[in-house]
Amino acid sequence: MSEWLDHVIWACNDLERGVARFEALTGVAPRYGGVHASGHTHNALVALSERCYLEILAPTGSPAADEDEWRRFARAADEPTLLTYCLRSPQPLSALAVAAESLGADATRVGANGRSTPEGVRLHWQWVGPKFAAFGRAFPFFIDWLDSPHPAASAPSVELARQAPAAPPAQIRLTRFAVGHPNAARLEQVLRELHTPVEIYAAPEIQFQALLDTPRGAVAL
Repeated sequence: MSEWLDHVIWACNDLERGVARFEALTGVAPRYGGVHASGHTHNALVALSERCYLEILAPTGSPAADEDEWRRFARAADEPTLLTYCLRSPQPLSALAVAAESLGADATRVGANGRSTPEGVRLHWQWVGPKFAAFGRAFPFFIDWLDSPHPAASAPSVELARQAPAAPPAQIRLTRFAVGHPNAARLEQVLRELHTPVEIYAAPEIQFQALLDTPRGAVAL
């Protein structure tokens, strides 16, 4: 498992449907995270470790002409589907952007975003999404949570869905995450040169493998 994996995005066209599907598979109820600053998407979260979580992402509102790639992907997903993944970086995001461009990424800039949790906690972060035409969404974006609490710390997925108060907590754990791509060797090389290695395997098209250890046994997303 990559030590740099921050979160995995599971996209669906309806957040309630995505949450219900995850609960049915695992026995754990995700927690509503809030609406992103853009107002175009909202999410629910499940902690997978102290520094890693699953984000169930869905669009808000009606389709619009200016929808970005992620929102279009989520809107087309009647069933939740792994969209992409996010890594932390051992170097500042500004330095990572320069390094990614030197490896062939399109001109990359560091952006900022935020959202408020249902408890009123304001989260701020910086992110950068290097674009490699050859890799598409098999290539991650990167995040720096600055001084915000990590979302995994406030996503109480350790509770069994609808369990009695006296019942012992049950954790979900990510036991494997891997990315499949036709040019697996080059994708793996680029991530290693950015000092953020991830398990990569050869596949005929972009795909992801996420294996969870849950109260209802092993679950593959």
